[in-house]
Amino acid sequence: MGITRLAMVLGLAAVLMVAASPSLTDAQAARYEVWVIDQADAARGGAKLYIYDGARLAAGQMPTPEVIDLNAGATGVGDGPGVRPHMVAFSPGFTHALISNVASGHVYVMRAADRRIVASIDVGEQAHHAEATPDGAFILAANQNGKRLARIRADFGAERFTYNRADDLDLGAMQDAAHPDNAPICPLVTGEDAYITLRGGGLYVVDYRSTPMRVVKNYGRDQIAPAGCGGALAAGKIYINSGTATSSDLYVFDPRSDALLKRLNFAWAGSDAHGVLVTGGGRYLWMNNRADWNIVVVSTASDSLAGFITNLGGAPDIMGLSPDGRLVFIAMRGPNNLTGGPTAKGDRPGFLVLEATDSGRSARRVAFVAIGDQTPASPTDPHTLGVRPLR
Repeated sequence: MGITRLAMVLGLAAVLMVAASPSLTDAQAARYEVWVIDQADAARGGAKLYIYDGARLAAGQMPTPEVIDLNAGATGVGDGPGVRPHMVAFSPGFTHALISNVASGHVYVMRAADRRIVASIDVGEQAHHAEATPDGAFILAANQNGKRLARIRADFGAERFTYNRADDLDLGAMQDAAHPDNAPICPLVTGEDAYITLRGGGLYVVDYRSTPMRVVKNYGRDQIAPAGCGGALAAGKIYINSGTATSSDLYVFDPRSDALLKRLNFAWAGSDAHGVLVTGGGRYLWMNNRADWNIVVVSTASDSLAGFITNLGGAPDIMGLSPDGRLVFIAMRGPNNLTGGPTAKGDRPGFLVLEATDSGRSARRVAFVAIGDQTPASPTDPHTLGVRPLR
């Protein structure tokens, strides 16, 4: 396990870019929070959100986190508590967090300022990942086992959220030989469209504003491999990954035409690609190989391999970037992971702190922050991580 496939590769090189706005002062850019969720079942001490002070982490300190009990917070709100909080994303302006529960259909909307869950919306069988649209008008949720793309109408300012299952895009009804398993994994919202990766391979580009939502372009499993979970916009291009127990791929698209420009196959270097991050102000893209405990670094100028980051520890997962672009935070899985199968099995639950070096091409290990039980029997399982700038 680990870096065996990279034994002869030298050097270091580390999902969604969170860059400091040019309008932020240095003091404002230095203020941020790191949000990490333990998706372990509530009965075993999980379903907890841990929030860390980013400035203290940047100063090399180990701050005591604010700990939020998500089950308690969702009790009595909307559709109530979900099961297994799996992913976190933020609304435009970072005023609210979207937390999707992968063992139920619940999407939480949490007001970030006071950590209050203001809405719990059950979209059906399984909410794997939810993303807000750039204008904040909608939340798109991947109902994985329901094989549906759910659309929630949103008004974050008024905290009004409306879901109608009739507005879903029924992906299961579109299954065919080129799209054998249309369970959606991770939506990447690019503006007018959303890129929807599929468990069985293939990809749909969806116009989410139209009613009903409609597919404007699609790719089959021969073009896009299964189970992509990671996407970013960088250097005027769209990057989407895919990863299974035996594969690791990165795809480059033209956002104007949604044309597939290039496929990079990294199966020789690792497998179970999961999560991407843009570093160096857009110069590089990092992609985790969970099964081999390494990160592939790609130059966005040439869309070619630029290096690797190794010696990370077990099963690196979702990543986040500090607003100044200096620090990378990576969720590290526990030894008894609840999702992802054997390739997502880690060794120590918590998150890793790296310093991006060489203009974002390389990295230096700064710290590991442990979360929960660190024994081999630990139920703790951090899968998702997000960085929230404070303005």
